[in-house]
Amino acid sequence: MDASEPLDSTPHRPRKGGRKPGPVAAKQRHVVSVRLTDAERERLTQEAERYQLSQGEVLRSVWLKQDTAAKLQAPPTPEQARQLVQLTGMAANLNQLTKLAHLKQEQHIGATTVLGQLHDLLKRLNREAP
Repeated sequence: MDASEPLDSTPHRPRKGGRKPGPVAAKQRHVVSVRLTDAERERLTQEAERYQLSQGEVLRSVWLKQDTAAKLQAPPTPEQARQLVQLTGMAANLNQLTKLAHLKQEQHIGATTVLGQLHDLLKRLNREAP
């Protein structure tokens, strides 16, 4: 055995992990350069941030005649997220009241409470609408 040869000299094997390659036709292999004014670049950056997309995805969606605003909704604000959680809770309460109604049990007080909460939330949402 040669002294310069390492002790565990196993032949190099390529790794087999990672994502499997997709179809060649779907692979995005081409890059296109576009010149923009400062205002255009600012608008593109804002759109990309608003919809949490890359700038290329925003441009591609427009080019494919897909209205970005109609296709993707902006992520909810913390206030909207809180209201969605509240609305979900009210929906669960309405389901419980419906079940009680089917069982012929008293649900008048619960229904009044849930409907009042729902009315208040809808009034707040209506005021915040643009």
